[in-house]
Amino acid sequence: MNDTAKGRLSFLTPQGVRRTEAATAGEPRRRTVPPPLTARDVTLAGRAAVRLTAADPETGPPRLEAEARAALTVHRAFATTPYRRLFPVLVGHDLDADEPFLLYETPRGEPAARLAYGISTTEQRTVERDLVLAVRLLESVGLVHQGLVPAAVRWDGKQVQLWDLASATPLGAPRTPAGSPPYASPEQRRGVGRSDARDALWSAAQIVYQLAAGHPGDPDGPPADLASYRSLELGDAFAPTADARPEPARVLDRLMPGPDPAALAEARPDPLEPHRQEYDRAMERKRRAAGVVPQDPGPAPAAADPGPARRRAWFGGRAY
Repeated sequence: MNDTAKGRLSFLTPQGVRRTEAATAGEPRRRTVPPPLTARDVTLAGRAAVRLTAADPETGPPRLEAEARAALTVHRAFATTPYRRLFPVLVGHDLDADEPFLLYETPRGEPAARLAYGISTTEQRTVERDLVLAVRLLESVGLVHQGLVPAAVRWDGKQVQLWDLASATPLGAPRTPAGSPPYASPEQRRGVGRSDARDALWSAAQIVYQLAAGHPGDPDGPPADLASYRSLELGDAFAPTADARPEPARVLDRLMPGPDPAALAEARPDPLEPHRQEYDRAMERKRRAAGVVPQDPGPAPAAADPGPARRRAWFGGRAY
């Protein structure tokens, strides 16, 4: 693990400052990120952390880069807000190392699959609120989580923590076939149209429904017994198409009446802006070293304007 074996690890903090700390490698960690990424416990200067690396030399590096881009975006927007702990807490990274890596604080709580042993109605409502909040916050920074499945979520008894940021795709990007039923929306599985935050709202609804009902929902529309679960606030998120689902901000307002939490992050300055060029240069060096020649993608598709309103449940799933 690079210089971890020698007892030291050098990395860049999210603010772009180079640090070198005493480090001890621990055991591999399961159910934290999906292949081709791997996670391993590491102790840094006496504190616990998790190190993400790419296991497969072909598919791993692009996936790690995607994780890094999303992690830095989330850190930039929410690190100084009350919502930072809804996502993995970034400690540092070095994508220009011989073995590129990301460092996170240790995941909180237990994998969501443990909720198979039971969850109270109060906890269910908290899960529902936190999932919708996470979907809305990601939407506010232009991301849609396409891997919102039970295995990507942790629960500490008080709050959700949403992992697998490599599955986040740009809002408005063309959909590519991805995900598994019932958690991925019908249009996401077919790969038609453009990514929409309401794709992730469908996924959240499926998770919460399964928490309440104890069995998977319908992969193509509302569950037949949905009316039996009146406590669910996400019932209208089961529409087969994104256009027929409510905006995440609208659902969140039912769960958390008041100002849109996304506005808190939007009003804050970007602490990474002075270091963004350094990150981009590191990415370019890695791509050229791998023999990847950048291609001109042509004009980017215009994403739909989210508008003011848009700026305003855990079993099964794939095993990570």
